[in-house]
Amino acid sequence: MKKFLCGVDLGGTKISTGIVDENGNIIKSIKIPTMAEKGPDVVIERIEESIYQVLKDTGLEMSNLKGIGIGSPGPLNAKKGIVISPPNLPHWSNVPIVEILSKRLGIEVRLENDANAAAIGEHLFGSGRGVDNFVYITVSTGIGGGVIIEGKLYSGENSNAAEIGHHTINFDGPRCNCGNYGCFEAYASGTAIARFAREGIEKGIKTKIKELAGEGEVKAEHVFEAAKLGDEFAKELVEKEAFYLGVGIANIMAFYNPRKIAIGGGVSAQWDMLYEKMMETVRKKALKPNAEVCEVVKAQLGENIGVLGAAALLL
Repeated sequence: MKKFLCGVDLGGTKISTGIVDENGNIIKSIKIPTMAEKGPDVVIERIEESIYQVLKDTGLEMSNLKGIGIGSPGPLNAKKGIVISPPNLPHWSNVPIVEILSKRLGIEVRLENDANAAAIGEHLFGSGRGVDNFVYITVSTGIGGGVIIEGKLYSGENSNAAEIGHHTINFDGPRCNCGNYGCFEAYASGTAIARFAREGIEKGIKTKIKELAGEGEVKAEHVFEAAKLGDEFAKELVEKEAFYLGVGIANIMAFYNPRKIAIGGGVSAQWDMLYEKMMETVRKKALKPNAEVCEVVKAQLGENIGVLGAAALLL
């Protein structure tokens, strides 16, 4: 009988769970609120409920599954199946989620950092298919990613390798959420774009960004929207974003010498606005032999990457 995969993308606000076949086709997926504020016991029950719901929706039984993969925010220890203390999952402290769920459900459960899981998914089912040396970068609120070396995920000594957003690109730069200064994430994430915009507005720069944000908080999406309307300050910020992305990508080429780098996450939705300047910077900053063999592309899996990446942990 054909076996299916179950992927669970655990986030601070929502849990996405799906049934996937071994070719990366999603049979059915659902999203439910995480209720993270209620702590790990409730969240794990929510995960269970979501798994049983997609099984019911597809007419499948637990016995039809090869296993369950979970992509979770870190820090975590994938080898031990423990979620340590993610900032967006309050009250979690060394929770043995794999042991708990495998005992309750009677099936194999695997855990991985969500960015690493996404990298595996993009490698197996998306733009990295057939590429042995591959890097996936997600650029949204923060910057994360995963690295595939010789066809296998490189996870490091304790599952925390490839913290791509936290390599330093300016020692005197702004403080990052991690506590250090000048991280890639502090310059090129969606949060960074919004911060640069707010700083300009506070200095009195006239821009449509403030008008688009209204009474709400300025976000990266307002910057891109204003740039499309011809706002000069917004266009400068988009160019700055593309430049810093290019710097980070050039560094990643030096670190890992990949054949392909795929960019995903919310900011990648503005690919056409960023690509030319980003690649101009890569060509200027990257080691030539590394750049010559590396293709930079937009990731293919889009919003399904969390579920597909988690499911791919079982392959």
